[in-house]
Formats: sequence, C-alpha cells, structure tokens
Amino acid sequence: MPNRYLETPNTDPTLNLAIEEALLLEAGGPALFLWQNAHTVVIGRGQNAWKECRAELLEKEGGTLVRRSTGGGAVYHDLGNLNFSFVMPRPLYDVSRQLRVISGAVAAFGVRTTASGRNDIVFSDTGAKFSGNAFRHTQAMSLHHGTLLVDVDMALMGRYLQPSRQK
Repeated sequence: MPNRYLETPNTDPTLNLAIEEALLLEAGGPALFLWQNAHTVVIGRGQNAWKECRAELLEKEGGTLVRRSTGGGAVYHDLGNLNFSFVMPRPLYDVSRQLRVISGAVAAFGVRTTASGRNDIVFSDTGAKFSGNAFRHTQAMSLHHGTLLVDVDMALMGRYLQPSRQK
C-alpha cells in the first residue's frame, strides 16, 4: 500500500475530524494528514465539555466545540495551530518514530524539541509544552494525532479553556 500525504485548506473542525475518522476506518496504507481548525475547542472522548471549557462563551463568540475520538485534554485551535494525524496499519505504528518525525520537521525551522513522558512534545531548552498528542486503535489501524502550537492566540486559549486546578 502506498504512503499517503494529505493536507486541506478547510478549517471546519467537524469536516477535519470526519476526514481523520474516514482515514482510520478505511484501513488503507499509512497516511499523514495536516490540518487546521478555526476558533475551536476540541475535547477528548471522555471529557465533560462544561468542566473543561467555557462552552457558552465560545459559542456566543462564534467558536465551535467538537469532541474527538481519542482521549486527552481539551485544546484550543485557531489558525496559529497546526494539527497532524498519523494513520497507520497497526504493524507499522510506532509512536516514538512518529514523534521523531514531528521533532525532525520542526528542527528544520530551528525549533529543538523532545518527547516527554506524558505523550507531549516539549521545547528542549525550557520544557514548555509545544505539542499534545492522543491515540486511538482499531483492529487494523492506529491513529496518533497532535497539535503544534505555532502562533496560537494564548489570550483566547485562556479565555475558553478552564482546566482543573490539578492540571
């Protein structure tokens, strides 16, 4: 099966997550999908939206709230955030290798990163989180997706997300 690379100019989170899901369920060859969402909060499959974000405020201000099929925490997406999805047949799935692909890609722009123990990628010099990652497996395929905080509006991120004090 050939390797596939997909990217989309679409910024609708419902369509982007549907494309990702279709890639996972079609059980094709390896795929790398790059995408962006505009003004969106994405919550993990087991999260309570009203505990993790200010859903009413987001909606009032024209944003979108969506749930992804993987676990993990709530994240804010805007056009300063690049999302990646590795969709792999299970025998080819290797999180360490996939994280190295991302770290190698951003290194080409002079950004030094390291994988952390919490499925994150952090800046090598400060340890600050640069990328959150989440996972899902079917019988035949595996999904590893994450975010790259390139130029996210941190004020809006703080405005819409309300993580627990423990986080």
